[in-house]
Amino acid sequence: QAAGGLSRIGPVFEHSRAGASTLVALAVPEARLEQVAARINAFPEVNHNYLREHRYNLWFVLTGPDRAHIDRLLAEIEADTGLVPLDLPMQQAFRIDLGFPLGDVR
Repeated sequence: QAAGGLSRIGPVFEHSRAGASTLVALAVPEARLEQVAARINAFPEVNHNYLREHRYNLWFVLTGPDRAHIDRLLAEIEADTGLVPLDLPMQQAFRIDLGFPLGDVR
């Protein structure tokens, strides 16, 4: 990590076993990016919030106990921001094995 080779190590969970989640994108006017990002970041259910170079420029993941909770959050985000969220729930998972040995690999 000190050499810049790693930024984070963490577990990967099967999200569908822990509730519901969806990838969300918003098309935010440049002048409102900071304001909207701050509002989105205030939701404890939001993670993986990224700025992208695209019409849909603010992307994040919403998680919750069930789909109804996600739907309520999407409606609240739309009401709060005046922006229509693009809701992109996962249809099918494609797994790749990214297992790396963490022990001594001399």
